[in-house]
Amino acid sequence: MDAAVIARALVILAIALPWMTLLPLQGATAVLGHAITLVAAFHGAGVVVARISGQRVVAPLLTLQCGIAALIGLSGLALALHLGTLALHAVLVFGFAAVHTASLGLGYREHVARVADRLTGPRTWWIPAGLLLALGALAVLGAAGDALARPFDDEGHVLAQLRRLLDTGQLADPIGYPRRAQLGAQIALAAVASGAGDGFARIVEPLAMILALGLAVSRIRARDPSSALWATLLVLAGFGLALAPTDPLPCWTAVGLIAALYAMLSEAEPPALPLAIVAGALIALRYELAPIALAAMFATWWRRRDDHRGTSFLVGGAFAVAFPFLVARLVAWRSVEALAHIALAPPPQAAWLLRVLLAVAIAVPAAAILRLALPPSRGLRFAAIATAVALAADVAGVTGAGPYSLRLAWPIALAFAITLVVELARARVTGNAALLTALLLCTLTYEGREAPGRLRWSRRVTATATAIDALHHPPAEPVDAYGALLAGVPAGSRVAVWVSEPERLDYARLRIFDLRTPAGARLRGFRWARHDAQLAPVLAALDASYLLLERDDAHVQRTQSDLLYRWLCAPPAPAICADDLEAIALAHPVVARQANLALVALKP
Repeated sequence: MDAAVIARALVILAIALPWMTLLPLQGATAVLGHAITLVAAFHGAGVVVARISGQRVVAPLLTLQCGIAALIGLSGLALALHLGTLALHAVLVFGFAAVHTASLGLGYREHVARVADRLTGPRTWWIPAGLLLALGALAVLGAAGDALARPFDDEGHVLAQLRRLLDTGQLADPIGYPRRAQLGAQIALAAVASGAGDGFARIVEPLAMILALGLAVSRIRARDPSSALWATLLVLAGFGLALAPTDPLPCWTAVGLIAALYAMLSEAEPPALPLAIVAGALIALRYELAPIALAAMFATWWRRRDDHRGTSFLVGGAFAVAFPFLVARLVAWRSVEALAHIALAPPPQAAWLLRVLLAVAIAVPAAAILRLALPPSRGLRFAAIATAVALAADVAGVTGAGPYSLRLAWPIALAFAITLVVELARARVTGNAALLTALLLCTLTYEGREAPGRLRWSRRVTATATAIDALHHPPAEPVDAYGALLAGVPAGSRVAVWVSEPERLDYARLRIFDLRTPAGARLRGFRWARHDAQLAPVLAALDASYLLLERDDAHVQRTQSDLLYRWLCAPPAPAICADDLEAIALAHPVVARQANLALVALKP
């Protein structure tokens, strides 16, 4: 078939497919339709950023990353104004999808000619591209149907806070989502994904993985067997990684944004506004990523420090994305008394100056070694320095929030690895660096095959197939036990909760504080003496009127005799109950009870 005919068909599909979500689709087709609409919205937002910055031609996969960052910024502005509901995010998604459609329609001939040129050239790129699309579709479908995805990060329950944002338009829980190590960009991006279709927030990370690896494949330009082999190996290693999760936690989103920063910095004149928007999104995503964002902004400014207009774009773009998140955090922080924050504060760490010195001691030799080992490339050398600084700051605890922060070393390292593979393939380097990189990619792929448990590649594929089947045969909707217990609570009441599925609560009707976080767990201490509970002053500071407590099976079995349990826990008798939170519950009247759930009135 003629390449021009195929190109016209592909461009028409790209224009029409984002709107298939308006059809009554179900199952896997609905998931893929929503994913396509979301990608179209990313592209539309990226096109707007490119036009504002004066760029006429931008690589499509790089445009997508700029669009992700721009939508993060707009969602952050919406939540700062208390407008970030599901309806507004749907307007954002379909509005920018319309921009995508208009852009392709107005430049129809140009886009057809570009696609036809790719089709008439060497087709070695078909192998990595086809592999990426096939594995990516499986990953997206599996994530959409996976009811067991791990939704916790160190700041709390991601899906619960997403539900709060979509219900209320804001992130107003400084207890369940304190944002000590982030500003909420991952929740904002999940809200954007929900705008394409409520309930599809789980597809954010697998979709981000596809786009990050797609950016690498597009930059490699696999027009010969050697570069095609690099691209294929990179795709296999990316999907075979055992320790890079696709749960709704910040990982692959950060990889794509960092790789986009490195790609822009490899240009002779990096675009100021798109780079600043991506940097601002990284700062809002996790503080551990801030050193890379700030280093990229400094490097761009240093090259054109006499260009005051570019400097204003750099500062203003990053500020416009990150500042609304900071405002939302400060407003939420001040909505409760300071005593609650003091009680839930993490354990003190080493002196900040010592941590900075340790970071410098790690970063300087690491950066020097990487610069000596890598082939000459401006973008690659900068990536090495930025990676060394970010990893050193993370390990030393300068930008992190405890042991959980070490998990952020994965996206930092992965973005550098992707950039390294791209530069080696583009420069056709065949020295020691290329051999070691190929060996590393093969090792990561092998590790994904041999890893134990659910981390193993075969187990993940099996789980994906099961999850896809669940899309066609969804389980019955569970009984809303939370709603039944909370139905009698007056609207607007403050309720502290410790439940296993906080994403099922009604955040629009009640002011809910989620205690089931790492910070809250530290205060649930077991005591044999009288309970001077650490959580009691926290609940008082929150001015909570009710406590909704869900006990696990061990608690239920241990407390079958409720009268004996109350007698043993009541002062001045020695307390042998499970922990402080249950002691508080037992010291107040139970309003309603169902199975292992109890609603307790904390105020008379």
